[in-house]
Amino acid sequence: MQRTITPAAGELRHLDPASLVIDANIRTEAEATLTPEFLESVRDGVRQPILAVEIDGEVRVRDGQRRTLAARQTELSSVPVYVVPVATDADDKAMTIDRILDQLTSFQREELRERDRVAAIEQLALAGMSATRIAKATRSSKKEVDQTLAVAKSATTLNLIERGAELTLEQSAVIAAYDHDPEAQRWLLEAAYRGRFDHQAKQLERSADERAELLAQVAAYKAEGIKAVTRWPAAQNGQARLELLVTESGDPVDIAAVPVDHRIAYVSADVEGESWVDADGNEVDESLIDFEILELIEDGEDIPADVQPAEGYLDPRTLIHRVTRTIETQWWVTDYEELGYKPRPYGVTPRTPASADDEVDTAEKEAQKQERRRVRILNAASVAAREVRIEKLTAWLTRKTLPKGSGPKVAKFIATSMHAHHEMFGASNSRGDARQIAATILGGDPADLLDQAATADRAQIIGLGIALAAREAHMWKDAWRHAQDRDYPGSYVRARADYLRFLADVLDYTLSDVEEVITGDKNAEDLPLD
Repeated sequence: MQRTITPAAGELRHLDPASLVIDANIRTEAEATLTPEFLESVRDGVRQPILAVEIDGEVRVRDGQRRTLAARQTELSSVPVYVVPVATDADDKAMTIDRILDQLTSFQREELRERDRVAAIEQLALAGMSATRIAKATRSSKKEVDQTLAVAKSATTLNLIERGAELTLEQSAVIAAYDHDPEAQRWLLEAAYRGRFDHQAKQLERSADERAELLAQVAAYKAEGIKAVTRWPAAQNGQARLELLVTESGDPVDIAAVPVDHRIAYVSADVEGESWVDADGNEVDESLIDFEILELIEDGEDIPADVQPAEGYLDPRTLIHRVTRTIETQWWVTDYEELGYKPRPYGVTPRTPASADDEVDTAEKEAQKQERRRVRILNAASVAAREVRIEKLTAWLTRKTLPKGSGPKVAKFIATSMHAHHEMFGASNSRGDARQIAATILGGDPADLLDQAATADRAQIIGLGIALAAREAHMWKDAWRHAQDRDYPGSYVRARADYLRFLADVLDYTLSDVEEVITGDKNAEDLPLD
């Protein structure tokens, strides 16, 4: 579909602004932008011609909506209008595409509301333009167009844009992808305000299967009229966990006796078992699987096709990993005093048929289960954090010069890495390969890049990338478990903490919760497990 307007055939006319028809426009709030300053600028006449098309004897404003409205308000008798004809064979879709592209080109010079721009791109797609053609016509990338079209389909994200939420297009598109999961959207928005959007998005992406099971249970509860959440409810007046409440007579509260509108179901998942099966469905002994390749898979690493399992071991890439989860519910009660319940007295166990030994055994099992869950969740968060770091480092290390004032810090980091942590440069195992990481974050072989470096700054950035890769190779997924082992100055624990603080200081990187455990600024036991 070709554009139908031929600018060379246009004609400059001087017309009464009241006679002009304001055509459909991608800007939806033109009148609100008619500031006193703008009106004053056209009071003595419109200097830049208004662009219009003539269709069936009507002159329709294509570009110059605000100038036309301002001319009417200031009672100008005449404005310059550049009128171009429309091809007689033009159909409605072709005319719509022409109009929107003309207006988008015009608004590159002026501020256009983000919501209006999103709607304009969507209209182009609805008129039959492919994302590739839209990207070319609007001088943007196909990725940006795809993200814009995703945002256009999400009422939640459009509302956020309308309210002035400070989100990038990429962040808006991610939020739009979770229209089926309002809880996740709230978490992403909260994370954006804290500078941790990428961490939250990566964790949601990696836990997609588990999240689907949780949401299925949430939907089942909601169908019964029960409020259900997947994040630990906040303790507040009149709201408490079911097991912390008793009746007036001191008996435990039975959830069946609690009205539906007073219940909150906190839904969580626990991994009950994992297994590997072959293509025929036969279970495989995990000890026969190549451990190094398995670790790479669990850490989310890209495995080269030529990597083969050790002799006599199975390749996990040819197997199916099955995870058996149990979906558990912990009940909370709201406005419990209205129901005649009261908090259980501190240190008093409600009367139950169970013996004291049974209660102790149950408590120990629950503590062990929670610890297993903590390890699983924080390990997963640590793997997600590494993926975010690699992406940030890869983007940052493309620069040609260091940030102003960062030279001394960079020089110290490189020197410390070479002197106190030189052994880190040789890391080459399933937990981290320094050479491979360096090639990834620098976008090529470091030696080749050093040969190509045209400036001292660029060479120093490549050297920094090599040092960063050495530290990153030792950021094991369970590094958070050893954060308190600071026994000697050259320990990996200190090196990891210094590395993360360097990223935060020089690269303006926002640490996630699990990374703050590694730096020693938080305790693992205090982190929420959802």
